Amino acid sequence: MLTIYHLPRTRSLRVIWLMEELGEPYRLEKLSIPVPPEYLAVNPLGSIPAIEDGEVRMSDSIAILQYLAATRADAAKLTVGPDAGRVAYAEHLQFLQFGEADLATPLSAIFRTRMQVKDDAHTNPTMEELLRLLTRRLTFLDGHFGDGRPYVTGGGFTIADISIGYALQRMPTMNLGDMLSGRLVNYLARLQARPAYQRAAEK
Repeated sequence: MLTIYHLPRTRSLRVIWLMEELGEPYRLEKLSIPVPPEYLAVNPLGSIPAIEDGEVRMSDSIAILQYLAATRADAAKLTVGPDAGRVAYAEHLQFLQFGEADLATPLSAIFRTRMQVKDDAHTNPTMEELLRLLTRRLTFLDGHFGDGRPYVTGGGFTIADISIGYALQRMPTMNLGDMLSGRLVNYLARLQARPAYQRAAEK
C-alpha cells in the first residue's frame, strides 16, 4: 500500500487529494517540524511530502502526481496524455508545472520573507518584487479562464488542477486572497467543493 508522509497545509495535500480522487487506499504518516531523524532515511532532503510505493521512494509533489497518474489504473481520467494531441498535452504539462514553479514557489518566498522582515514587509524591495511577480502570474492564469472553461485544461478535472489548486488555496490563509480575480475565486471554489479535496484537507 502507498505510504504518504504528510504535514497539514503543505504540498503533501496534493498527493492525498489525488489519492482521494482515485478512491484508492493509502497509509498516512503524519510528520511534525522539525522532521524526525528517521524520516531522513525516506527522504534525505527532509522536505515534505514523500511517498513509499513498494521499492519506489519519491519526494517532489509534482513528480509524485505524474508517477501516480501513470501507475494507477483509474488515473488516466485525471491527466491528458500525448494521445490528446500535442497542443492539449503541452497545455496540460505547462499548467501542471505552473502550479508549483509560478505560484507555490513565489508564495513560499513571500511567506519566508514575511517571517524575516516582519513589520517592515510592506516596504521590503524583495517583497515588492515577489508580489509583482505573483500578480503577473495570476493575471496570466485569469486570462486562461477567459473562454469560460471550468478547469485549467478545459472541461475535465486533471492533476494540473490539483497542482494549481494547492497554491491558490494557500492565498487566503496568507491574507493574499484579494489578489484573486473573480474568475479565480470561482475556480478555487469549484476545486474546494470537490469531496476529494474536502477529505484531503481534513487530514
